Amino acid sequence: MFLSQLPPDVIQPVLEALPMPVFFKDRAGIYRGCNLAFTTLLGLCPADVVGKSVFDLSPPDLAQVYFEADEALMSAGQDQRYESQVQTPSGQRLDVIFYKSVLRDTEGQVSGLVGTILDITERKRMEQQLAEMATRDPLTGLMNRRAILSHLERLHADRRSQRQPLCLLMCDVDHFKSINDRHGHAVGDEVLTQVAQVLRQHLRDGDQVGRIGGEEFLVVLQSTEPEQLAQVGERLRQVVASHPLMSLDTTFSVTLSIGAARSLRADEDWASVVSRADQALYVAKRTGRDRVVMADSEPPRQLLHKDWHKQL
Repeated sequence: MFLSQLPPDVIQPVLEALPMPVFFKDRAGIYRGCNLAFTTLLGLCPADVVGKSVFDLSPPDLAQVYFEADEALMSAGQDQRYESQVQTPSGQRLDVIFYKSVLRDTEGQVSGLVGTILDITERKRMEQQLAEMATRDPLTGLMNRRAILSHLERLHADRRSQRQPLCLLMCDVDHFKSINDRHGHAVGDEVLTQVAQVLRQHLRDGDQVGRIGGEEFLVVLQSTEPEQLAQVGERLRQVVASHPLMSLDTTFSVTLSIGAARSLRADEDWASVVSRADQALYVAKRTGRDRVVMADSEPPRQLLHKDWHKQL
């Protein structure tokens, strides 16, 4: 027997006792009943719901999702669970899970469906925050080491398939230890945060930057032209050098040493490119700092002092 055929004084008190939204529809997808939690969610009254379809009550894009899910459920004659959204009277869209089951008449034929809605908006928000925490450096908000190296690995696979080079910059804040020693780690942290902001604000579309650790940043370039690699490195160096950093009423002017490298062969491993950029950075630090040094050739194997693969 279909729920709408039951006496209201039997079914409605049961529905109203449930805290989650509940609704039921006939085989044509027309609402035949619901509880207060459902009408409150949609900002409607029962008279606005009964006798209407999803296309009468919901935005077209969501209504189409509901309609197709209902048809698939009633055709299969089973249960259904899926994630979607509902729109509140204010226009806000909530993330929800629909649980639906078919209803059958006395002859066993599908005569409609009954469904409930679980609001998972807060859970989704927390999941997103956790995902951000897993990929973001907590101090600077940039990609953390694992995230930027994972991005680099994916981009390298794409570049290799297109037989295009990989371009990147290793950047290090000059004399950072002396800032910490003289002004304290709180000031040093603020300097790193502001340098990170400057780098992020002056990257081109598609370029990515992450904090590798300490005062070291890795910039992965979307473009692949060698002359652009040097130009981007020099532009970032100049921007940081000319940007005053403020912390605890103290103004700083810091500089960057930058090592730039691009893959030399289509089959060159991305970790080798990072290592050559790291070596070019070492040369920049050793020869006076505040400069960009290009890595023009592959260094001897004994100079590859970091196993970048193990950083993932």
